Amino acid sequence: MHVPRKVSIIIIMLLIVPSLTAAYAQSSGILANTDKESYELGDKVIISGSVQLVSGTPVTIIVRNPMGNVYDVGQVSLVNNLFTHDFVLSDDSQGGTYMINIKHGTESAQIHFVVNVGHLTIIPVLEGQIKVRSNGTNQIKYGDVQVSTIDSTISIAIDTSKISGSVNQEYQIPKSVIDSTTGGLLVMKVDGKAIQCGQSETSTQRIVDCSIQAGSKELKIIGTVVIPEFGAVSMVILTISMLTIVLLLRYGWGSANSWLMK
Repeated sequence: MHVPRKVSIIIIMLLIVPSLTAAYAQSSGILANTDKESYELGDKVIISGSVQLVSGTPVTIIVRNPMGNVYDVGQVSLVNNLFTHDFVLSDDSQGGTYMINIKHGTESAQIHFVVNVGHLTIIPVLEGQIKVRSNGTNQIKYGDVQVSTIDSTISIAIDTSKISGSVNQEYQIPKSVIDSTTGGLLVMKVDGKAIQCGQSETSTQRIVDCSIQAGSKELKIIGTVVIPEFGAVSMVILTISMLTIVLLLRYGWGSANSWLMK
């Protein structure tokens, strides 16, 4: 049986249009995106978007890891039809593609991002630690650390003899170790010269992305405050404790107690 060409075109269009409508309806009321397409471990992921308002209905966000397991869940209230949700990728997160399912009322949408797992180096600093991440094998070696609470600096010896050109490094620096209390950024210097680094922060740490050149020997982090290993209160308590022990050994408990009460 011969079907006229015009009839064939109409039939094909009737078959295609419903499928397009269904695909469009799935995310027709939701527009969403992440602030980056790919992330490193320890990065903050920011999900933001807009919806067609359904009064009193929050946006539900479910993030699944590459294995399909639920990684993060959020329920976000709307502000002028806009929403935002963020979370930090933990150090033991899997590498690969993460799926984000977003639901608001009867509408839903799905977006994704990629997590790159690189090499992790731990640099002990006072009672904390700075984490350094790099893609692949980290060819920069980190050595002795010097801390100055007077200059608010942390100096770290680096060995770059195994690299050529430059290597990108992500420094995860706890605010409990060094911070900028004026709302500014940390200053990063290599061999005494300031370098340009991308910086972001969470509530507990600063994330600094820098390119380190071959031949570099020292990295210096400059803030407005370095948290000392023993704070002022701790030093006062330690001093009183030591003095009490000395007095006890020398005069006995009664005399030591009378002296401290003066």
